[in-house]
Amino acid sequence: MKLNGEAGITLTEVLVASTIGLAIAFVVGTAIYQFFVVTGQGSDVVNAVHQVQNAGHWVTRDGQESITATGGDELVLTIPDSPTVTYALSETELTRTSDGSPYTVARHISDVDFYVDGNIITMNITAEPNDTGDISEQVTYKVCLRPTGGA
Repeated sequence: MKLNGEAGITLTEVLVASTIGLAIAFVVGTAIYQFFVVTGQGSDVVNAVHQVQNAGHWVTRDGQESITATGGDELVLTIPDSPTVTYALSETELTRTSDGSPYTVARHISDVDFYVDGNIITMNITAEPNDTGDISEQVTYKVCLRPTGGA
């Protein structure tokens, strides 16, 4: 407030302006932080889902063509007129080996187990894309082997 030609601003005006400026900075800072954190977490979730779906696709594809399978830490499939196909976890990558050539079908895999019961393959797989354990995707796939002969 100016009185008789005095120049300048009062302490009250400085405090009000500072408070408004800090409130705006806090809101903008929080929005920017949330944008980056939520975007990163969303990306990790999408990556985890993609990895387990990719593994499920390959195991389903080969499993439905197979006539025999053995499970455990690795899955060994016998496909008619093709080389044996093996799925195994190597560190954090699920690899598919056929005819001696390994191919990575999924990354960031923390755990995978294969169970074979009759003509049903069960694969339990967990992906953790950022290695912190706060984001993970766990899926169970069941695949029927190719029917063999019979009526």
